[in-house]
Amino acid sequence: MTRKFYPILALGFFLAACASHASADDAKGFRDSFRWIDPARWYISSGWANGSFQSCEWWKGAVAAGDGGMSLRLGTPGGTLRPVSCPEIHTKTHLGYGLFEARMRTAAGSGLNTAFFTYIGPPTGSPEWNEIDFEFLGKDPHTVQLNYYVKGKPQLGKIIRLGFDASKQFHDYAFDWTPKEIRWYVDGKQVYATPAGVRLPYIPAPLYFSLWSGAKSENAWMGPFHYSQPVTATVAWAAYTPIDAPCRFPQSLKCKK
Repeated sequence: MTRKFYPILALGFFLAACASHASADDAKGFRDSFRWIDPARWYISSGWANGSFQSCEWWKGAVAAGDGGMSLRLGTPGGTLRPVSCPEIHTKTHLGYGLFEARMRTAAGSGLNTAFFTYIGPPTGSPEWNEIDFEFLGKDPHTVQLNYYVKGKPQLGKIIRLGFDASKQFHDYAFDWTPKEIRWYVDGKQVYATPAGVRLPYIPAPLYFSLWSGAKSENAWMGPFHYSQPVTATVAWAAYTPIDAPCRFPQSLKCKK
């Protein structure tokens, strides 16, 4: 099933726009192991929710950093809008064509979505919605859903069988975005590529990580969500390498091509 999308509220972007511009160098590439959350690089959503389809509320306390990487925790207490809190974090810099990589362990459970993606659209000040996704639905952690959007329309909604449980161990995920194609990789192996000649995203966009729970309206897609205990996804590291830049660190897919 193609991922359903609802516009992100503009509040977070207005706040981020007032922040330091020190993150501008990220457009030249970065690798972050999340021993701390760099406020010049990252913005954490807090105090709001995307819409009625989401049963949790973004909360800054749901994101934590340390030697093991970045923890994304969905749990209680919630905020003023929802009884359950959940994490969303994104780069302040808009990133263009290049290689996006992350080493992650996702969350398992019906009604959950662990996401690694880029997004830009009208709430961010852009007239056009572009997006590229890895989405891990917790109802079946043996699969991942790949999507991309151009002018607000889904162009792909492909489900890939991983051959492992993404919630049990860390694995490497990447997408390589160029003007001609997008290629998705799992543990260094290409699992899908866009067909030749299709429309592709072209507007630089922030990189996101999130873990959220769906409301009843999403049951057919995500499965029903019933909160019983906290769940966590972890990002060991994330990286961005611009299209024309060389390999910058040994674990990068760009070093193995």
